[in-house]
Amino acid sequence: MNRPIAITGMGAITPYGSGVETLWQALLAKESAISAMDLFDLGGILCTQAGVIRNFRAPEGFEEQPRATAFAAAASLEALAQAGILNNPQALAECALITASNFGNIDYGEKALIPPEHPDYEPGMAIGCAHFNTADIIADKLGLAGFRLSLSLSCASGASAVVTAAGLITAGRVQRVVIVGYDALSRFAWSGLCALRTMSKEAVRPFDLHRNGTIFTEGAAAIVLEAMRADAQPPLAFLSGWASNNNGHHMTAPAPLGAGSAEVMDQTLQQAGLAANQIDHINTHGTGTKPNDVTETQAIQTIFGTCAASIPVTSIKGALGHMLGAAGAVELIAAVLSLRDNLIPPTAGLTEQDTECALDVVTTPRSAELQHVLSNSAGFGGCNSALVVSRTATPSQIQQANRIFITGSALITALGCDNEETRAALEESESACFPLERFELPDAEEPPLVGELFELEIADYGVATKPYLDHSSRLFLCACGAALREARHTAATLKSLNAGIMAGTAWGCASTQQLFFADFINKGPRLVKPFIFPHAYSNTAVSLACMEWSLTGAHDNITNPCIASGAALVEACDTIRAGRSKCMLAVGCDALSLPRLLAEGTGEPQGEAAAALVVEASAEHALAEIAGCGLAPDAGSAVSAALHRAGLNAAELTALYVGGEKAAIALPLPTFRLEDLCGELAGASTIACVAAALIKGLNGATLILTAEQSAAVAVIIKPC
Repeated sequence: MNRPIAITGMGAITPYGSGVETLWQALLAKESAISAMDLFDLGGILCTQAGVIRNFRAPEGFEEQPRATAFAAAASLEALAQAGILNNPQALAECALITASNFGNIDYGEKALIPPEHPDYEPGMAIGCAHFNTADIIADKLGLAGFRLSLSLSCASGASAVVTAAGLITAGRVQRVVIVGYDALSRFAWSGLCALRTMSKEAVRPFDLHRNGTIFTEGAAAIVLEAMRADAQPPLAFLSGWASNNNGHHMTAPAPLGAGSAEVMDQTLQQAGLAANQIDHINTHGTGTKPNDVTETQAIQTIFGTCAASIPVTSIKGALGHMLGAAGAVELIAAVLSLRDNLIPPTAGLTEQDTECALDVVTTPRSAELQHVLSNSAGFGGCNSALVVSRTATPSQIQQANRIFITGSALITALGCDNEETRAALEESESACFPLERFELPDAEEPPLVGELFELEIADYGVATKPYLDHSSRLFLCACGAALREARHTAATLKSLNAGIMAGTAWGCASTQQLFFADFINKGPRLVKPFIFPHAYSNTAVSLACMEWSLTGAHDNITNPCIASGAALVEACDTIRAGRSKCMLAVGCDALSLPRLLAEGTGEPQGEAAAALVVEASAEHALAEIAGCGLAPDAGSAVSAALHRAGLNAAELTALYVGGEKAAIALPLPTFRLEDLCGELAGASTIACVAAALIKGLNGATLILTAEQSAAVAVIIKPC
């Protein structure tokens, strides 16, 4: 596809109130969104200011939902209304949804993280620990019947969702997407963010000499993106450039000289087909912390050279605060409004500019003729995203015709910790599910059957020793190490290929969330462990892998319940076909945890797994070829899409591997279900099935199909 991507609707819920126009007028007036943090007892925490949403009325049908989900729903409703499709059931039925957040519904789910012996423990709220919960609620209630995805890339989440949506549109996988970044303040998040000592006790002062930290704000921001049609209503703006990457440097500190941010802005300009001097304004990440402000300035200077000091920049965080997972989305909205009005909003809080930040920082509303505006975002774990919006249409880049090959594969489940063990277990075809041993399930009469893995020695998989790894991250890194070793790649070769990583996990680091919040309950908010908190993010393992192997290319972290790794694999293949990378790592991982077992119930046995594939444009050392991929709301459509892209018909398929929910599809093929032997593998399911097919051996074109409610992934692999 080469149709321009139009922005046709926007919505926002902020402490200023409901609506995009309310937000815009408050930003222009430099009105502070910050007030007393009084949502809960702070327990002696010295950070007492926040962007709190007050007098919010949840939309009809969302009154009983968690606050975070209600914020996201309200913003989505406004965006869909502006796009002209809210009252059009057919258009809603064709619209996909991508939600993006740091913490999901943790304000609800944290009650299931409380130690079970505590009187406030509420195990029934464990579903709030899963990011996909919000996507399911919103899609079902609003009638969004396209496929739904959820993702989490810390504070770059909102912008990264736009990158993901744009990639799917240009790949021809969807015509219209509503993305919504959101977060609500919670005891869990507040105690952890304060422990990291990045928060100001007074105000956010981006680029100011006397700044002393950022302040966090709750809310949501939604954007409707669609491939431009001849009969479409006039768009608000066009998305002309987008990119994501990772610093590959540190869990919380920015890279020296803003290297990752510089690279992602450069990639975005290339995608947009723009020279640096064509950017008229930059809406910066601008958190008001010295490390971010200085390195972001350095990144701008690197990319824009002598133009850097004359391009008007702003940070809306000075007035609004840092909206966590919604930050990148709300800043894109501000960029679109700047284009609409030819008006740059001011940076509040700046009184004496830091000489290390030699930029043209706008401090009063400034009129300017704007054609192209860049919005820059970053987050913990080295996550970066950048977006360019333009006044006039820019055709999307036409995809390259690259073939995709698998050059490395690894599968770790209860069946085996390497491919040889797994091959032997698959030949025996005996279940590896046994009573749970690693921890106890409260109030259970007997331990449930699970496919359990015990501690692996990461050095055996070529991974450097780490001071802290939870079980999920350990499995993730071991699978990555094994796959990269088979593909004969090192950090140096991956760096030269601009390799990136796309990952999928339904439950992320839920056991670390539980560990962190136990300290909150048992010791108090001021005594939580600051080192543990960054490891409680859903994208922790992705960032650790980026640091381990210099994976500084495109990246994502999909958090769907069953097809997470499948969507990640589709993104990895599309990234290579678009010419953005020559090599990608695609990974799926989910470990057993108390929140997961509580939420999943006592139906099918649950299993843990990590599976990784190295996919490349090069056929050297290839194990198999990925002939085609499909991502769709249902299994039949996903299979049809995969067959079409592979240039095959169903009669040419020789085997079927199924995973996820047991949705039947009428294909007269020898069928294998890996999860019957090692338990339900949650977000790891798709890539685990691909790896199992490779281990068992291919006799021809093989279909891997995983499905969940309103989303399915089909992958066709064949011998080289």
